[in-house]
Amino acid sequence: KGQTVSLDYFEILDEKGNYIDTMFAPQKDIVISAGEPFVHEALFTFHGFRYISVEGMEEFTADQFFACATHSDMEKTGDFHCSNKKVNQLQNNITWSQRDNFLDIPTDCPQRDERLGWTGDAQVFCGTASYNFHTALFFRKWLRDMAAETTPEWGVPHVVPNILGNQAGAAAWSDAATIIPWTIYKVYGDKEMLAEQFPMMKNWVDYIHARVSKNGLWQSGFQYGDWLALDIESGSTDRTGGTDKYLVANAYYAYSTRIVRDAADALGYAEEAKAYGDLYEKIVEAIHVEYVTRSGRMVSETQTACVLMLYFDLIKPEFRNRILETLELNIGAHHNHLTTGFVGTPYLCHCLSENGLHGLADEIFMKEDFPGWLYAVKKGATTIWERWNSILPNGDFDESGMNSLNHYAYGSIGSWLYEKVAGIRCMEPGYKKIRIQPTLTKGMTEVSAAYESIYGTIVSAWSCREGKICVDVQIPVNTTAVIQLPEKEAEFTVGSGRYHYEYKTDTNLKFEKYSLESTLGELVAEELGRNMFEEMMPGMLEDPLIQFALSMTISDLLVQDAQAKPMYLAVIDALNATNSKL
Repeated sequence: KGQTVSLDYFEILDEKGNYIDTMFAPQKDIVISAGEPFVHEALFTFHGFRYISVEGMEEFTADQFFACATHSDMEKTGDFHCSNKKVNQLQNNITWSQRDNFLDIPTDCPQRDERLGWTGDAQVFCGTASYNFHTALFFRKWLRDMAAETTPEWGVPHVVPNILGNQAGAAAWSDAATIIPWTIYKVYGDKEMLAEQFPMMKNWVDYIHARVSKNGLWQSGFQYGDWLALDIESGSTDRTGGTDKYLVANAYYAYSTRIVRDAADALGYAEEAKAYGDLYEKIVEAIHVEYVTRSGRMVSETQTACVLMLYFDLIKPEFRNRILETLELNIGAHHNHLTTGFVGTPYLCHCLSENGLHGLADEIFMKEDFPGWLYAVKKGATTIWERWNSILPNGDFDESGMNSLNHYAYGSIGSWLYEKVAGIRCMEPGYKKIRIQPTLTKGMTEVSAAYESIYGTIVSAWSCREGKICVDVQIPVNTTAVIQLPEKEAEFTVGSGRYHYEYKTDTNLKFEKYSLESTLGELVAEELGRNMFEEMMPGMLEDPLIQFALSMTISDLLVQDAQAKPMYLAVIDALNATNSKL
């Protein structure tokens, strides 16, 4: 009796096994014994954690503890699985971050002092969320909350419920008011929900329109920009990224206006459809005047700027190829790594795949070093991180502030896995008409995805190995599907049923992780690579100048020392062989 037990909840341990406090508020339960056996369960709260520190008990065992996962009751509707274990772990991480954060409202993280319903995080993840789980009721409830919080003076708040007070609406965050209802309508075909939310959708666009400058563009007030993007100037603490923040704002202004036009058309509101359609055309023209030169160059030529202009279809047809080339050059300049933040990341791989650069999207996705999705997986992540480097390459926790290890926004890549890799795409609201268009992706020799639509189960599964492609498709009753098989130009339409296709190919999807375009830093990050360099060129890695060479590609280094090519090739071949076995 009177014995006090303290339970502290943490996300991560350091290399010595000590708990690291990643939160701005403690997660602690203090239990005082009444002298009788009892079970403690925290009430009126929840904890986001991976480890528990127990103090005050001299002896205890792990089986005395039971962890209960708590989230809104959403039916599981999606499943994605492939031959690549790391990709499967990423999909598992995405699913867990969704479960951990969809508790009555879509929170940003379940463990620190926020746990807020950030609108920006929710809108970029909404598409992926609606593959994984049935989200119609969850989002409809939250959209009603959002509509209740929206005002003519302040627009759509940054968090819902709005506990932050009066803050003027901001692009990409407040655009949740249009993007989420439209996404949910496309997924479930629910016109009643769309009609219910249409006034809020329209009010958000009207809010922006009332604040535009003489040139017809939104160029005032606070904006998040491309939040947490990596293309900021060296040494800058600005979290809004390197893309012109008002370019981001106006790209979303145009996008939301187009959504309102399309929603009005779907609901049969002819007058509003025409009005917002005319406004949309004026916004696009104003964007071209302000942000695109006569020859097709953009004011901001960041990855995110190019992606938004291409994916939102804001570029005139004659300039699309130039912007696409600019995007490709920018990615190449970063050794085929992304530099995007919360705004650009959800659309990056989609944009590349839709514009004939799926191979580049695949290469970016498969990167296992910083920054990239599989970097976190390789570091042992079981959920999605808020930052690309929440854990630094040396294993330390990033202490630049605002760093969560359970933050689903970058999990938005999940929709690319379902739509582009597996090839399940919605052509008509509610999946009344479906496109099955799987895309062969290096690093995955077998992919299987299933989605439980309102009409029934949709399946797209493919394999490519040993000189043969096999595709299996399942289409539910009362629907039709347009099928385009990998490496086939023709497409064809089928009704409900199960279909199997099998044909020969010369394609090899074996993923060579390392090449002459890898950086020296990538090679020496592997223990085998370091050991081989030490053996073939003792002292090489101790040279003070090595720090300058780590960021250079092997191709660039060979320009200075062509005779070293056999050494580099030996290391690359050995690492690829080891990676293949793994």
